[in-house]
Amino acid sequence: MSSFEGYHPLLTPNFRFDWLTQFRLKQVSQLTHQDLAETAEWVNATMRHTMARTALTWGIERRATHKLVGWGGFERLNLQQKTGRTYLTGPKLPANEQQEIVNRLVHFAQEELGLDDLELEASANLDTAVLTAAGLLQRGDVWHWQRR
Repeated sequence: MSSFEGYHPLLTPNFRFDWLTQFRLKQVSQLTHQDLAETAEWVNATMRHTMARTALTWGIERRATHKLVGWGGFERLNLQQKTGRTYLTGPKLPANEQQEIVNRLVHFAQEELGLDDLELEASANLDTAVLTAAGLLQRGDVWHWQRR
């Protein structure tokens, strides 16, 4: 795929992953704890990285309530070397919801982006059992997945 345009929205049973531009700026601002101008600048920069195919970021909305619960995706993408880093940011969610989101990110990295090597920085907002169940192994402060 020459662009990431087709990679939104993504749906899981409980969540919708969509470009940050598809959410109200005020909702995003509340999650980022920035004022509207700073948030708008951040959203625009994020979308520039997505269009340049060096990152891929979605706002993550709970489908039942249409509430934005965080954002996540991929950064440090190198599609030629098949490497990247995934992340999930926002308030801590219940483990079953974390699992649904993390599994979607890991499978997306494998199936859609064709990555062979994926990292995730350790976070207090992610349960280690969730990361282990998604096939990630901890190495220091970084969780790692590698295609075998």
